[in-house]
Amino acid sequence: MSDVDDAFLNKCVNLAMVNYPKRKVGDATVEKSKAQIAAATMSLFDILNAGYFYSPQRNQGLIYIPGGSGGTNNVVLSGFQFGVTVNLGNFLAKPANIKAAKADYKIAQAQNDDYKIELRNIVKSNYYDFIAAKKQLEIKSLAAKDFKSILTNAQSQFQNGTITLDIYTAAKSSSVSADVEVLEAEVAYLKSKNILESVIGTSIENVK
Repeated sequence: MSDVDDAFLNKCVNLAMVNYPKRKVGDATVEKSKAQIAAATMSLFDILNAGYFYSPQRNQGLIYIPGGSGGTNNVVLSGFQFGVTVNLGNFLAKPANIKAAKADYKIAQAQNDDYKIELRNIVKSNYYDFIAAKKQLEIKSLAAKDFKSILTNAQSQFQNGTITLDIYTAAKSSSVSADVEVLEAEVAYLKSKNILESVIGTSIENVK
């Protein structure tokens, strides 16, 4: 198609990649998945639980607390006692969670890349429809202009008595039909223009 402007088409594709809402959703989904990897990695620290015990008694190395099993006493050291416990369940689950987060990120990237291809095809299809509608409008407009010229001549000839009423009526009917076709072509052109503009996110006139 000789009317296709490849440079203009590429600009339309680039604008759609930036402005189309679904593309923005795709980018946001990728960023969210990427953030979830970082969150899953940082959650490794959740498997550790730190705590301490403080006994205010001094100058004694051991403290005996009644209530042990078998009537014995519990023995603790005096002063500060620190301890760390490991949640085994979380410890075993964390690597799987990180792996799942990375898989979700790859899926989000693949889906986003796939939609880029789909969006490119959508823009091309809408652009071709727009060009076809524009060309159709030009052709119909030229035809209507020719029919008006024919009608003007037919009207003059009819008034001069050189053609019959039937010929004049046919010329007038053809001119009216041509005007209707121009109107229909204008509607089709405007619809195709609006569809393309809704995808690229701006008016056709703004594409430089």
